[in-house]
Formats: sequence, C-alpha cells, structure tokens
Amino acid sequence: MPSGGRGRRFESSHSDQLLAIVSVPSYNRGMISTFARLSLRVFLVLLCGSLSHAALAQSQDQPAAEAPSAVGRYDVEIGLDAFQNGDYETALNVFTEGARIGHAIAQYNLALMYHQGIGTEQDFERAMQLYALSAQQGIVRAQFNLGAMYDQGQGVQQDYREAYYWYEQAANKGDADAQYAVGTMNFYGQGRAENYPEAMRWYQESARQGHRDAQYNLGVLLISGLVGEPNPTAALTWFTMAADNGSADAQYNAALMYATGQGVARDAARARDYFAQAAEQGLRDAQTRLGILYATSDQTGVERDYEQARFWFNRAAHRGDATAQYFLARIFADGLGVEQNLAIAHMWYELAYRFGYEHAVSSLERLRTDMDEETILQARLMAARWMRAYAEQNPDTVRITRIPSEDTTANTPSPD
Repeated sequence: MPSGGRGRRFESSHSDQLLAIVSVPSYNRGMISTFARLSLRVFLVLLCGSLSHAALAQSQDQPAAEAPSAVGRYDVEIGLDAFQNGDYETALNVFTEGARIGHAIAQYNLALMYHQGIGTEQDFERAMQLYALSAQQGIVRAQFNLGAMYDQGQGVQQDYREAYYWYEQAANKGDADAQYAVGTMNFYGQGRAENYPEAMRWYQESARQGHRDAQYNLGVLLISGLVGEPNPTAALTWFTMAADNGSADAQYNAALMYATGQGVARDAARARDYFAQAAEQGLRDAQTRLGILYATSDQTGVERDYEQARFWFNRAAHRGDATAQYFLARIFADGLGVEQNLAIAHMWYELAYRFGYEHAVSSLERLRTDMDEETILQARLMAARWMRAYAEQNPDTVRITRIPSEDTTANTPSPD
C-alpha cells in the first residue's frame, strides 16, 4: 500500500479479487447467495386481465361441456378490476368464490392476497393451501411460489425437497425465476446433492431469458473454474449483461476485469464507467475502487482527478471502509486537490487503523512529527466523535482497536 509520506506518487495495490456472490444486503463476498431466490419473487402477475387469460388457459386442458360448469360461468375479471381499483374487499370476495369452486386463477390470486396481506390479514398457511391447489392445476407462478414457501418455511415446515420439486415443475415450463432457484439449490446441494454442472445448466436457461442474478451467477461459475476450466472471456459476457440489467456486483466485476485486463484488453474508461454505476448504487467497494482509479490513473481515457477521488473516498470512508479512510487521509495530508489539513488527515488515519488498516499507524507516526500537541488532540477528538456517531448508527459493526502509543509505533514497520 502507499505510504503516508507527503510528496509521494499516489499509488495503490488494492486487491483485484472479483466478487464471488450474488448481491446480498451485507455484500458478504464468499459464495453464491440464495438471497435473490429467497426474496420471494412474488409478483401480482395474474392480477391483470391479459395474463389471467393466459394462465387460465393452462388449466383448461379439456373442451368445455355442453352445459357450462360453475367454473365456466365464473368471471375472474370482476375480481381483477376490483383489485386494480383498490377495492380489495370485493376482490377478496370474488376470488374466494372462485377458489371455492376450483378456479385455478382465483386460487392463485387469493393466495397472493393472503401471502402479501392485501385486503386481509397476512396468513401464510392459507396462502400455502391455495398455492397448492392452484399449482396442482398447472399454474406456473403458483408452483414457483409454493416452492418458495417450502424453501423459506412459510406456512409450513421448511422442506428443501418439496421446494425443489415445485421449483422444478415451474422451471420445466420455462419460468426464469424457478430456473434460477433450481440452479441455486443445485449449487448448494439443497433438496438434492450438490451439482455444479446442473446449477450451470439451469443458470444458463434462466440467464438466456434475461434473469439478472442468473446472468451474474453464471459469470461467477465460468470465472471460478467450478465447472471446467476458468473462462474469463465468457464470464465477462455474462457479467456485462447482468451489469447492464442493473446488478451492482456485476458492474463491479466487469469494471475490475476491464481495469486489470482479465479476459479482455484493459480499458480504463469502461472500468471507470462500470465502477461508477456500482458506486452510484451504493456498493462501497466500487466507491473505493473508483476513488483509487481517479487518484492513480494516468491511463488513456481517464485523467487523474483528485477532486473526484476525494468525493468517492469520502463516500466509502463514511461507511466504514478502511482503505478509503486511509487514502482520504493521504489526500488531506498531501494536499492533493484540496487544501492541506493535517488534523483531518490524522483523524482519517486513526479511523483507518481502527477499522483494520494496520499500516495507518506508521503514517500517523510520520504525520505527528509535523503537528503540535494541540492539533493532535483536536484530531483525536474529531475521530472519537466520528466513531461515536458511527457506532450509534452501526452498533454491530464497530471494531474497537486502540491506537498504539508513540513508544510502540516507533518499531512499527512502514508500508513502503
């Protein structure tokens, strides 16, 4: 890592490791995540007229008898219109009537209302029963949602085998969410033995339909070498597709591959653009990498811009990124694109150390030789206030590390 000495070229050896998971709230980078599968992609897809007709056609495999049945006389559109107009009481009554006589679409729509608690109290058990009735009549989204409830243990004891069965039923009929779910269960060995090739097959099916998380996970499998030899070129293709569909993690991976020339010729401008997209979505690592790119770049297409670097380092630093805190301290210590401020530099070096950037200690030691005791005290008070405010907002993430005293830092090796 770069030193804190002033007048030195701003450089970085920040890790070039690719993200290896689908997006999760904490951005824990260890493996493909089930978050997207477990987010219960419950859409009211049948609560519109055109889709309800298509779904109803699935459940009517035989021609109508000469005398119309109760199902044949039932008009689901009344419930659909009521729902769209916000008249949930009428919608609930109409769908209940249809579900009672075995109308598959009414069963599904009523299940969704109980599942989501729309117009009625949320009732997972009732939703589960209704999804099951609709799923058994071949309604694809009911099959998927039934699988999701078994997957999460909503309204029933968690059962991966049953979840897999119903996901697969929907997947075999072309449902992209279900294909993604089957792929993820094969990846983890949930409901059946772990099977990476099968996971890849289902991710491919889903990804071809434009499923963003399947595209991302397919890229992860291709670059990881879990199925065959690593193929960074193919991985980049899928990362790019997922990135263009809005996946922050895919944007980050695509940016990193363009920045490092992995699977593609180096392209600093495209790396910047993808880092920026991920950074704007709040991906902290992307904010840090974008700052590093602006601070260090002398490549064609991206000019060095300390103001932009400071902006992105500041964003990531205030979210607890130790690397960004360290580099932000460097900017204030060296006066790069901003007026030199040793107190602020000291504050960020101290915070970087507290958040795990150990080399910040040697930078603090050098910085203190140019500071008087009053300024050092001011800087430490600023750091203490910042830590207190951060701890109040993030009580489970704060790591308390004492700053070594001057006699212990004297023997601390420099990162140079």
